[in-house]
Amino acid sequence: MQRSVPGAVAAAGAVLIAHACIAQEAPIRIGLDKERAIGGLQVACTGIGQEKNDPRWAAFPIRVEFSNLKREYLSDGAVAVLDASGRRMAAVSCEGPWILLRPSEPGRYGVEGWLPGTAVKPLHGVFHIPYKGQMRLILQFPDA
Repeated sequence: MQRSVPGAVAAAGAVLIAHACIAQEAPIRIGLDKERAIGGLQVACTGIGQEKNDPRWAAFPIRVEFSNLKREYLSDGAVAVLDASGRRMAAVSCEGPWILLRPSEPGRYGVEGWLPGTAVKPLHGVFHIPYKGQMRLILQFPDA
């Protein structure tokens, strides 16, 4: 189950706590339907066409989705992932609407989501890795 909240980040029915932080570095671009290890994370980019149904994506416990208030997917989003102490682990972008994350350790993480090259305000929150399954974090940008 998930819930979208305008101007916030939502996950599995719980709104994530917002905090102020601005992206400080250019994100690493992940190719569509590709995956890569960066800073203690496995990261993948997908969400378009038949490839979004590839079973390998289900192995990622976190799926970050970008959308607008009409619940239309937005492509070319970026996220930065922070560990529990607030240290930036990685910043990545994707030409598709989904960025998949698999941290090497369970626990609490922060996320910053933005749309590079736009004036759209970034969204911020925290999440925990689920014990099983995949959690959808829906970043719904009200000004996109």
